[in-house]
Amino acid sequence: MNKGVVPFLLIIGVAHWLSGCSRPEPAAAASNRATRRARDVAGEQAELDRRHLELQNQVLSDLQKLREGLGTSTNAPEQTRRHAPKLLIFGGASHEVYLGCLCEGRNPDSVFNLAGEFGSDLSTTSLRNKFAPYGSNHEDTSACYANAKHPPSVVASDGKSLGLLTLNASLKKRIAAPSVADWLARMCRL
Repeated sequence: MNKGVVPFLLIIGVAHWLSGCSRPEPAAAASNRATRRARDVAGEQAELDRRHLELQNQVLSDLQKLREGLGTSTNAPEQTRRHAPKLLIFGGASHEVYLGCLCEGRNPDSVFNLAGEFGSDLSTTSLRNKFAPYGSNHEDTSACYANAKHPPSVVASDGKSLGLLTLNASLKKRIAAPSVADWLARMCRL
């Protein structure tokens, strides 16, 4: 064999071996990028969940303040406040249809519980269903219709009416608390 061929074959063999060794690096780099992206997505979801809970708590707090302003003492002991009546939503022309409650999101009846009957965008008794009478953009009984004459009503379980849950700003009895109006506007846009 020629003396020049052996070093050449040796160089080709080493280069081939080295190129085989470097292949896992791109896969490892891709795996690291995927892991970082998954962490970023999880962080973004956690931030969205935190903001959703913050908005929910603000809406519930403002509604309780509104209810307290209707005659319940605001100086009530903390124990009494924790056991405040539920805030129930009723829809239909005569407010005869129960549409859930404005209560903590883990409650099965809560409009904040997206997996529940009253928070799902698929339920006919949900404010989130754009094709149902209470969430559409054109039904007279919808919270999301800006010209609705018979939107849902919010009533505390002790019988006190808090007002109408609606985007119709011309209705005098509508709930105008900024956090409630903001939440309703966001929900109706979905």
